[in-house]
Amino acid sequence: NKKEHIQAVYNWQFVHSLELWGALLGHCSDSQILQPLIYPLTQVVLGAMRLVPSSKYFPLRFHCGNILTNLGLQTSTFIPVLPIYLDVLNTYNFGKKSKKVSMKPLEFACILKVSKSQMLESGFKDTVVEEVYAGIITYLAHHSNRIGFPELVTPLIFQLKSFLKDCKVGNYCKKMKQVLDKVIANQKFIENRRKSVSFGVADHQNIEIWEAQVERDGTPLLAFYKSWKKVADSNKMKRLTQSINMDDYSHIPLLKKNHKKIRMKMDQEPEVSGGGLWSDDGGDSENGGESGDESDDEERFKLKEERNKDKKKKKVEKKVAKVEKEESDNDENDAESGEEPKDHLEDMEESDDGSDVEDQVTDLKLEDMDGDTDSELEMNDDFGDGNADSDDDGSDDDQSGDESDSE
Repeated sequence: NKKEHIQAVYNWQFVHSLELWGALLGHCSDSQILQPLIYPLTQVVLGAMRLVPSSKYFPLRFHCGNILTNLGLQTSTFIPVLPIYLDVLNTYNFGKKSKKVSMKPLEFACILKVSKSQMLESGFKDTVVEEVYAGIITYLAHHSNRIGFPELVTPLIFQLKSFLKDCKVGNYCKKMKQVLDKVIANQKFIENRRKSVSFGVADHQNIEIWEAQVERDGTPLLAFYKSWKKVADSNKMKRLTQSINMDDYSHIPLLKKNHKKIRMKMDQEPEVSGGGLWSDDGGDSENGGESGDESDDEERFKLKEERNKDKKKKKVEKKVAKVEKEESDNDENDAESGEEPKDHLEDMEESDDGSDVEDQVTDLKLEDMDGDTDSELEMNDDFGDGNADSDDDGSDDDQSGDESDSE
């Protein structure tokens, strides 16, 4: 039950509702109806912040501190916000060595709590110190013209000096030392300005006039806050838009790809994945997935001899189709160019004149040889090797007969 109660408060819906009410009361600060709600809202925010005083809920605590700071500034109401940040400095041990090194700093703007692993990183302590530094500077800059500023910062000065004495981390001490110097300088400035005051503490009208005049003239802390605010806002916009710090992967080495090997692999992939288990090439893929699967199933249950015959038949068909395609392409190219008839006529004339007799004879011999080999292959396929005595020429018949008798 206790965990459920904590989750009912420590969620973004509840925090956003507090921010909404704070913005509403700050916008309607002159309303006499809504002005009495400032005190209960302040108590609710402080109660939510103190519900679980653990370091893992530091982000939620800083969100609550910003709500109270803006509420007090817009409504001109004094709300003690400094104890929120001083409690963080006093309760957490910043001098303890971190177990992990953060690759990038943590961002508390979008989280309400941190995990145990994040608390062990060095970025957690860095972000906490930055939030404390920003919260103290922002709160005191808006109160730097108050006539009671020296008394307001007296507890802060003592606690910052104690922190500087105990902490041994150079970066954290440098931050807090800068805050301490600016606060002491502004304290002395206000003390010197109010020495010549003739009115008392109960004279609210004269106090408001004096504070307005000091604000118009400017204070050392307010001038420092304006310059720091410009730098902080620019860095925040860079993180949100360009993501320089959040997505900085410059520390990771780049992997250089071997484009030559990738190109060779891409060229080899179609050759390897083109055909199936029983196909020699990837031509079956053109007929579609279903027909390819059916043909594979049919070939799978055929005899080995039948599969070999089918393969040979496919090869022959492909060769014939290839030759026909080349002839058709040549015919188309010759038809487009219009030079083939002229070449044929010249060839015919040359053949009639007998100028190219040797080329013609060699062509005829090659054709005859091709014809003989084709006829022999056909006879062997149809009737076998022993029935080769059916040629037209007489001399060939006698030779074949003698060979058969000798056998």
